[in-house]
Amino acid sequence: MGTERSALEHRRAQERSWPPPWLRLLPPALIVLTVVLDQVTPPRYFFGSLLSASIVLAIFTYPPLGVGATGAAGCAALALIEAVEDYVGPQTVTALIQLGTVTLLSVALCVVRYRAEDRLRRVQAVAEAVQLALLRPLPAQVGPVRIAGFYRAADDEALIGGDLYSVRPTPFGVRVIVGDVKGKGVGATRTVATVISTFREAALLQPTLPQLADRIDVALQLDRDNVKSPSGTGAAPPHTTGEPAETAAPADELFVTAVLLEFSPDAREVRVLNRGHQPLLVISSCETSVVRTEHSLPLGMGDLLTEQPPALTRVLGPDDILVAYSDGVTEARDPAGAFYPLREQLQAHCDADPRQPSPSGLIDFLQHDLARWAPALADDVVAIALQRSG
Repeated sequence: MGTERSALEHRRAQERSWPPPWLRLLPPALIVLTVVLDQVTPPRYFFGSLLSASIVLAIFTYPPLGVGATGAAGCAALALIEAVEDYVGPQTVTALIQLGTVTLLSVALCVVRYRAEDRLRRVQAVAEAVQLALLRPLPAQVGPVRIAGFYRAADDEALIGGDLYSVRPTPFGVRVIVGDVKGKGVGATRTVATVISTFREAALLQPTLPQLADRIDVALQLDRDNVKSPSGTGAAPPHTTGEPAETAAPADELFVTAVLLEFSPDAREVRVLNRGHQPLLVISSCETSVVRTEHSLPLGMGDLLTEQPPALTRVLGPDDILVAYSDGVTEARDPAGAFYPLREQLQAHCDADPRQPSPSGLIDFLQHDLARWAPALADDVVAIALQRSG
């Protein structure tokens, strides 16, 4: 899954392209403009404020040395103006003192800006490493299963949000989870970390999907207990992250809708366990249909179940493609407010090209078609297509 990498590269390209070349030319252009205006206007007009503006503008376009050089150029321009007019008086001295003061303050502010930017870059690098460690890019194939997918966070400044996925080869076959955390922001990311880390470990140890789901239930219940207040009322701890309080789910509402898949060693069968998530779609012989499973409560609410629901077993044809997705896909709205009709759009794509699509081709279509339908997303989006390789 290259979407996280491409988003990261896009962000870095934007950082490298700032400031744009035309903005770098403005400070010297203002200095030249000041000299020209002074020469073509009557002596009673004074344009020294433009020299100060060029120095202030340099804070956002140049390093500290460049800001100092701009200030020095401004002072030289003022001296040139006064030399041409053959007049040095109190106004000249005042203007030079003003320019010198503005230059010193601007250099100091530029140093502060550079230090803040350097710290921000280091914090971003750590955050990006953590996020990419959580949602690792998907390989093109795991065991006998071909995979393609894309992920897009609703927040353009984040690589991940409240949706999650993970694929794990295990002694029981390739196992997959696709889910959606209740809530958004930092709280949701913590829950994503809990679910993914528990899945990666338990997928290797638990012999059945219901037992795997039960293990994730326990981990989420422990998280829920940890975020409760000491009084046991279930209230969340004081909000101190700077994130809007409404983005975090209350402790008693900590849950994750998810679908878990387990492919047999030859990938001719797949077992599906749905815990309150969007139903899987299957494209078979260019017909798109819903994989019917027994619906159940989301992960994190296992203590309310009398027993874990059974996993459905489905035989896979050589061309069958399973599509797992989050509700961010089906709830994406166009400018008129209409929801994205996922099943209908996939079917229309198949009808337009009767050849059975590949997982990568299907995901490429879905990614571009969803962006066309809803350029601005209100929720995180994840979609993964899976197909047996032989």
